[in-house]
Amino acid sequence: MRQVGTRTGDAVPRVMVRVISLRESAERRARMAAQLDATGLAWRFYDAWRTPPAELPYDPARARIARGRVLTPGELGCFASHWALWGDFLFNHADDLLLVLEDDLLLDPEFFARLDSAVLAMGNLDYLRLYAKVPAGIRNEAPFLQRHIARFSGKAYGTQAYLLTRRGAARFRRSIRRVERPIDDEMDRFWAHGMPIRAVFPFPVMEVQQGSTIEHARRSLEPLTGGERARWLLGRGLEKARRLTAAALSHAGAGA
Repeated sequence: MRQVGTRTGDAVPRVMVRVISLRESAERRARMAAQLDATGLAWRFYDAWRTPPAELPYDPARARIARGRVLTPGELGCFASHWALWGDFLFNHADDLLLVLEDDLLLDPEFFARLDSAVLAMGNLDYLRLYAKVPAGIRNEAPFLQRHIARFSGKAYGTQAYLLTRRGAARFRRSIRRVERPIDDEMDRFWAHGMPIRAVFPFPVMEVQQGSTIEHARRSLEPLTGGERARWLLGRGLEKARRLTAAALSHAGAGA
């Protein structure tokens, strides 16, 4: 297998490629393995977590205020898996970048076969999405190989595929210290962690809609009390104000 950035005399950063997947998801794993093996990349599965570790506390009461509801088992497992993988990358490996993939994707084989070029084209970016569930509020920022870099002024949603530098992973870990909203919500809060939301467009991956393998049953949603609803609405308003302010300042700075 080809390890990105390890050729003699090559200045391409080293990329650690991991696919988050439950160990028992044989069909998904087989499909992803066939696609990635065809690219020649060195890669591995990363066994998905089902619950957050002790150092990442989850408080359902805080989630009801931050998100308007408790989180589902699938959301908790997804959160724990990505957060733990960032830590594994930072503390147990020396690679320069991390490519994170989930196991329900169709890959553009040409893009991933040329991952060296994509990594070099990233320049100083610390966080680059390869997919977004809601590509809204975006503008083309720069050419990127035969594609573009699109920048989001709103939320992109989804954690299907992204590239992350060591500095980016450390910023996420510093910014996200507890579970109170889904992990993609946290990753989209650019006003909190300081990394703009950018994506390669057109996307080099597509999601296969199969549902979460961690999600056994969606929890019944207990209605918010009057006090909880008031705090939730206030929080939503503050989050929107922070997002719009950060987006406006960023846009003004880009046009200066």
